[in-house]
Amino acid sequence: MSHSAPDGQSQGDEGRPDTTRRSTGTVFAVLGVLVAVVVGGFVVWLQVGLAYSLALLGSGGLGLQDHLSRAATSLTAGDYPAGEVEYERAVESTRVLEQSVGRPQVRFLEQFQGFATAVENWEHVVAAAGHITSATGELIGLYGDLAGQKDSEKIFSDGAIDIERLESVAPRVDFVLDDLAQAEANLVAIEANGVWTEQLDDIRNRALEEMRPVATAVEVLVDISPLLPSALGADGPRRYLIAIGNQAEMRASFGAPLTLVMVEFDDGRISIPIKGQTSTELFPPLNARVQWFGPAYNPFFKGNQRNRPFVVSNTHPNLLFSAQEMAGSWAGGNYPEVDGVVALDLTAIAAVLDATGPIESPVYGTVTGDQIGQILLIDAYAEFGQDDAVARQQANQQLLDELLGRILSGDDLVNTVQAIASTAPGRHFQVWMKDSALEQLALDAGAAGVVEAPESGDWSAMYTQNGNQSKVDVFQQRNQLVVVSLSDDGSARVRQQLTLTNATPADRPEGPADRVGYETSWLKNAYILYVPRAAQNYRVDYPQDFNVRPFSGHGRRQLGGGWIDDGFGNTMIRIVGWTAPGAQTAVTVSYDLPAGTFSTDQVAGQEQSEEPTRLEYRLNALPQALFTDPTLTVQVTPPAGWSPVAVPGMKVSEGTVTVSAVLDRPLDIGIRFEKRP
Repeated sequence: MSHSAPDGQSQGDEGRPDTTRRSTGTVFAVLGVLVAVVVGGFVVWLQVGLAYSLALLGSGGLGLQDHLSRAATSLTAGDYPAGEVEYERAVESTRVLEQSVGRPQVRFLEQFQGFATAVENWEHVVAAAGHITSATGELIGLYGDLAGQKDSEKIFSDGAIDIERLESVAPRVDFVLDDLAQAEANLVAIEANGVWTEQLDDIRNRALEEMRPVATAVEVLVDISPLLPSALGADGPRRYLIAIGNQAEMRASFGAPLTLVMVEFDDGRISIPIKGQTSTELFPPLNARVQWFGPAYNPFFKGNQRNRPFVVSNTHPNLLFSAQEMAGSWAGGNYPEVDGVVALDLTAIAAVLDATGPIESPVYGTVTGDQIGQILLIDAYAEFGQDDAVARQQANQQLLDELLGRILSGDDLVNTVQAIASTAPGRHFQVWMKDSALEQLALDAGAAGVVEAPESGDWSAMYTQNGNQSKVDVFQQRNQLVVVSLSDDGSARVRQQLTLTNATPADRPEGPADRVGYETSWLKNAYILYVPRAAQNYRVDYPQDFNVRPFSGHGRRQLGGGWIDDGFGNTMIRIVGWTAPGAQTAVTVSYDLPAGTFSTDQVAGQEQSEEPTRLEYRLNALPQALFTDPTLTVQVTPPAGWSPVAVPGMKVSEGTVTVSAVLDRPLDIGIRFEKRP
């Protein structure tokens, strides 16, 4: 069974995030409905003496619906034996359907006007059912191989990947894709304009709509399966750096990479030749200055030659820069060059524990997924003072070693991969690959940690990073407010405000006077704020004791007033300041968006000078991988004479529309307005 990483969540016409996930189960259910409707149409034919044939059609069609749905549900839940049983029953139902097509009573109907189309439609339905059943069988087999449930052999076990088995995946996935393509062709061929067939139109379209995302997911497997053997060392060793980010000390791209693991794949055999904390086990200690060459035009570093500690290498919000910087800094410490970087944090690790069960620690006891963040990011720093840092790091390393051992055992591969992948939309799991084909797959999967402005509409991208080694970002509470004033011509004035509360517990000591180190409760943050590419007249407002920290040494990339091109064609600024324990800080960016940005009816044939009759405000908002997800509130006020199109989740007060959401993944918010007559 194919399992795809969840899609980035969108906010559709309802004006609120859509949390629905596509699944093969939905596809099978819709196909079953299609079958059932066709069977229902055949009820009319009972009047012409086709009772026996209809019995076959009814039992076969409805049985197929039931068994395919049950198989999909069982496999999604990880119950391979139950899924296999239901699949065998689906095969039998398909066989019954295929027998029905050849019955003389059915063939006889082709001679009558109006019935020929119905019979042909039924043939297409049966053919589509056969292909989807066949594709399901192959996916079940693949699932069984990956999960080690089909036979005693596993594709991944005891720290080794069976390269030969892995190489067999590609043709099997091609087979699945071919079946799905033929199923789609049969569904497309159904005519919904004949006698008793009009009801098929909507259902056929729904079936196609639901099946295509599954085909897209399989196409990803088609793309990735030929690349995996080489990536896993079939053609020579491949090395990957796993950086575990500390969400108590944030960087823009993810938490400070204080724990590092280098994983090596050699002909499928997995080893961990190097691991440890940046300040202790690793030598030279990577919290000291390291010499390396980084990518050009990174505004967070002057020039290309670096001389900085590894732990500040991921300061750029875009992982494309941060991962390359980490790879370079790692090699600059005289460690082997790596072929990729995997960034994880405790949110991703917690998801794995939730899926696979708790781990034991001689220091912390039984650690579950919902406990690990509290234990490692809060309790550990309280229990071990700064003088006991080595003891804390050793205790934490023991936990991570056990977790890595569990992952590399391959005992629960499918659930582990699903758990990690589920955290990618929130940027808790991000991947960069030196190989361009593999990197493209990470981009397509939404796991590349990119920061990119949309081609049109509004954009919210705000990041903070710790500047004084404190470990209080775990107590950071963030609220993002977007206030929009629309005009008749589709332009807008926008104000975005990031409000940060340093919610350090009142009983936690304020810490040393210099406010440095993880025992301080003060938070020194850099606020990195972006504006859309079409933004005009942009400015920032911040507390009196804050300041704009310039990006030096980048010449023409400077845009004035502290603003700079981030190296990818986006405009950003950096504001720095302190937030006392229990205090609150607000930083604001405001700008104009030009006429036509939010007009929805400037179409061909309409004079562009004509005033629009519809406006749609759209906002793409990107998350940061924080320990506590921020809230996002959007308030849009239309021009006079305009009214919002009401949808669930929307609040309207004195003409202003308010939509709120948790910013734990990319959000695409749309709010529509119509001009009153």
